[in-house]
Amino acid sequence: MTKKNILIIYADQWRPDQFGAPVSYTPNLDALAAEAVSFDAHYAQAIPCAPSRACHYTGLMPQTHGVMANRMPLDTRHVTIAQYLRKFDYAPTLFGYTDTTLDPRQLAPGDPQLSGYQPLPGCDIGCHQPEDNPAEWMAHLRARGVPFTNSDDIYDPDLTRPNATGGAAGHPAKYRAEDSDTAFLTDRLLDWHSAQPPGWCAMLNFLRPHNPTIAPEPWNSAVDPASLCAPIRAETPEAAAAQHPYMAALLGDGDASDKCAPGLSGRVADVAEVDWRSIRAIHLALMAELDAHVGRVFEQIKAMGQWEDTLILFSSDHSEVMFDHYLCNQAAWHDQSVKIPLILRLPGEAETRRVADFTGSVDIVPTLLDWLGAECPGHLDGRSLLPLARGKTPADWRQSITWEFYFRSFQSLAKAHGLSMQDRMMSVYRDRQFKHVYMPGLPPVLVDLTADPGELRNVASEPAYAAIERRYLDLQLQVMIRHRDRSLDPLV
Repeated sequence: MTKKNILIIYADQWRPDQFGAPVSYTPNLDALAAEAVSFDAHYAQAIPCAPSRACHYTGLMPQTHGVMANRMPLDTRHVTIAQYLRKFDYAPTLFGYTDTTLDPRQLAPGDPQLSGYQPLPGCDIGCHQPEDNPAEWMAHLRARGVPFTNSDDIYDPDLTRPNATGGAAGHPAKYRAEDSDTAFLTDRLLDWHSAQPPGWCAMLNFLRPHNPTIAPEPWNSAVDPASLCAPIRAETPEAAAAQHPYMAALLGDGDASDKCAPGLSGRVADVAEVDWRSIRAIHLALMAELDAHVGRVFEQIKAMGQWEDTLILFSSDHSEVMFDHYLCNQAAWHDQSVKIPLILRLPGEAETRRVADFTGSVDIVPTLLDWLGAECPGHLDGRSLLPLARGKTPADWRQSITWEFYFRSFQSLAKAHGLSMQDRMMSVYRDRQFKHVYMPGLPPVLVDLTADPGELRNVASEPAYAAIERRYLDLQLQVMIRHRDRSLDPLV
């Protein structure tokens, strides 16, 4: 039997709803979904990038793997997805980055691997392209004559060419479309793939559509800003801030608009409509560009006669609020921060199916192990998605989903409420009817999703919801207890 191939594709900061665009800008991923399984209630278990990716790579919740924030090391005792795959004679080859900080206890003082993000343990390196130092791509741009000094200004817009959106993000990049970070990484993957025998395994991790929100021509004119829907948010920033002290802090000095696009200043809440429409359009254009290059990968796999023998998984580390709730990036409890895509195509099982059950990034490792015929280690927090993918929902499948965010940089909020560094943790519990948010030392948040699907009202303090809030706090504690580290528990 031909050994199957594995292609895992991750985008960064992918907004699956496409901002209400009247047409889809991702035809290649749509075509993949038409012969695959789409998981419509798929969520990250942590934000931002590194904590979320650690959940995907280990099958563990953040309180177990310990990567609570970017730049926090991944304990070497945790087996990674790449190390699991090696046990089955795969050589997972990385194109892109994994936002992994290595365990410093395993390295000598001064080891260069202690500086910056490193590839995930267990990976072979096809092209390491971390956001903070994409050395190979920068060398490529210099060879093409693109003017820049370092990775800080590589994404500066070309102000000499027309602004395609009329707003903050409409000027094109300095580099050509064929030289973009997305194009370059795809080229490296295609060069590698063309020489691989059957049984290859690739992890293709794109930076896009993560900010900086800038696209090369012609992608910067691919999306009409006027066609996109307005943000979901309260009538005023003050009304949004009144929901909770955390929102008040975030809408005050915690969310600067210069993170959204070059040249902006002040609060995200005050960004003008012409600019938020421009930024949303370019974010979606970057998704469209990524989709086009994913299509190139699919075309080559088919041309080499490997399509029916390749498992394909597409997902993202987290989503992007993108002006909903007067915010950008991902730093709050709203679904727009953590609801992400998951498309899974199993070799020989090209059946279209949509799954509405709650699934999460911790389920990826158990799913791959199950597909390979291996027993899933009992201490993992995720579960195999294969039964759902095959139309057989287990009777005991989860009825809720949870995630966490360590907001350690919020100094003003911490000072005002006496929060220690350890206290600055947001834990979110969501089911079909309610969302509950627990933050030590701060009031709770309760959202009635049936009455308020836009998440515009915190009802935790309303007497009619008092018993419900108490019950959901109990559910939060159950989750925390259930997901303690159980790697040495003989009963699991």
